[in-house]
Amino acid sequence: MILSGAILLLALLSILNAFAAATCTAAQRLASSEQAVYDYNLSPAASDVAFTQLPFAENCQISIAADGLPAVPVAVDRTTAVAFTIYSRDLFSSVTGEYLDFPANGTTVITTNVTLGVLGIITVPVTYSAHVYLDYNTDCEIVNVRAFAQIPSQVLGLLINPPSLLGIL
Repeated sequence: MILSGAILLLALLSILNAFAAATCTAAQRLASSEQAVYDYNLSPAASDVAFTQLPFAENCQISIAADGLPAVPVAVDRTTAVAFTIYSRDLFSSVTGEYLDFPANGTTVITTNVTLGVLGIITVPVTYSAHVYLDYNTDCEIVNVRAFAQIPSQVLGLLINPPSLLGIL
């Protein structure tokens, strides 16, 4: 009886230890989200390498909702998430970030301003603001990225307030 109780106790401790080791902390989520913004501001070649190191889960999904419209999926797994970050980086000249973590549900939000500007293709700097929600699993992998963007919020550095697309549709 004592031996089976000891085995049960060891099994429970092993399960608890595995769970504790796989818990994703707020500090880890914030560091990961800060790294993503930092990576967007690297040179294109350096960004490409850095994006492959972001902790996207194998089943990571990314969607973008502009001006209140329904979200559009842009990535459905780790491979397409990395590809999306690489290709979107080519459109951006600057990305900023302010970070807030929600420990109760494993989500971090990045409030960002993204300035478009592609090697002379977009000659007028256009900035849009967004709230980007990153949902993490207990292994600190990003399983879902939801971006809600207001497009654009600035043109030539001047704040604008475009008409809501919801009122049109």
